Amino acid sequence: VAIMSNEPEHLKLVYLDEEQGQVKVSLKNASGEIIHKTTINNKAGFSQPYDMELLPAGDYTFDVTIPDGTTLSETVTIVKPSNEPNFAANVLNVNDGKKFRLAVVNRDERALPTSIKVYDQNGNTIHEEKVNDLYGFRKIYDLSSVEANQFTFEIKNASGTRYLNAY
Repeated sequence: VAIMSNEPEHLKLVYLDEEQGQVKVSLKNASGEIIHKTTINNKAGFSQPYDMELLPAGDYTFDVTIPDGTTLSETVTIVKPSNEPNFAANVLNVNDGKKFRLAVVNRDERALPTSIKVYDQNGNTIHEEKVNDLYGFRKIYDLSSVEANQFTFEIKNASGTRYLNAY
């Protein structure tokens, strides 16, 4: 019995024994509660996928009872990605007016591209662009022609979204 994973939350239980008969699989959470169980008619080994995406992070144990009554156990730990975006960003008023410097530092190239949107105080989009710079960027936004006193910068990529207020 082995638990394999090509993706963090998608597992595959592999059973290689060719002994024919019923194999019972129970999946338990860290508290020992059975959260899933199934019986498989083994003919020559099998592979059974398990989608753990909707389960919370933690330890899970697969108890596999083979045809002779022996139970084998394998424990896996499911780690959930952080909800915190994988980039740093800040905005700075550079002239006590309507010019702002946005600085973004990317920490993971897999999160690219970075989408930038600027909103006025009424939520209207006044600027939009995509940036593919691997390491991040700095840019001055001149908003002096916009009839608004407050702005929100939305910085978004595959790892998450940050909102920065500027005034």
